[in-house]
Amino acid sequence: MARRPPVPPAPAAASAPLPTTLLSGPRVFAGQLQASEPRWWRYAAVVVLSSVLSGVAYALLVRHVPGSGPLSPLVNVLGGTFLGGLSFVLMWGLGHLGAGRAGRAAEVYGATFALLPPLWLLVIVWTLLTPAIAWLPQGNSGAGRALDQAALAQAAPAQAALRAAGGTQAGALLMLVTLLGTAAQFALAFPAFLRLTGQPGRALLGALLPLLPALLVQFVGIAPLVVALLSRPPGA
Repeated sequence: MARRPPVPPAPAAASAPLPTTLLSGPRVFAGQLQASEPRWWRYAAVVVLSSVLSGVAYALLVRHVPGSGPLSPLVNVLGGTFLGGLSFVLMWGLGHLGAGRAGRAAEVYGATFALLPPLWLLVIVWTLLTPAIAWLPQGNSGAGRALDQAALAQAAPAQAALRAAGGTQAGALLMLVTLLGTAAQFALAFPAFLRLTGQPGRALLGALLPLLPALLVQFVGIAPLVVALLSRPPGA
């Protein structure tokens, strides 16, 4: 009886690329990702790290706001982590709806979060290096002018402190990273989707459908600073 030839083992799946590969070449990243097994949780650690750092950055920025309570820093860190996670879920769900299964939205958008940790660290360092006087309401002015004392007397202390924090360079940088950093994630995702799907329309949908919802979620995190700055009293 003739023996059957041995069945050759199935070729092992290629290893997935590092998330930082996306930053230097989205199409190269997508090509390497396409050869690996799909894993929706593959870059979850990057999402968590970025989200925690965003919460830490915000907590440090508003640490001088009065009446916030001893647990406020922890609440702010958890809030930033939650908003970062919610943004990822929206990117994943709506990106999958637009780009389809071939787009592997969870992995693509998870990898885009690798852009943010260095930016959040920059915000944190900048915040820690900001002189203490900048957090005082009287010092909150881009031109270095003191706020009108009568206007300060009418303003709530917490609102005045938020206005001071938002008026610092660190506050401006935090708001810039929050919005433009999120927008940059979609700019990185589009060429990756294009390589994975081979369909410009699906790639565009995968990048555009989650854009506005994710930006709105991130805006919620900085809304107290924006509202405080827009409600600047006369004479400021």
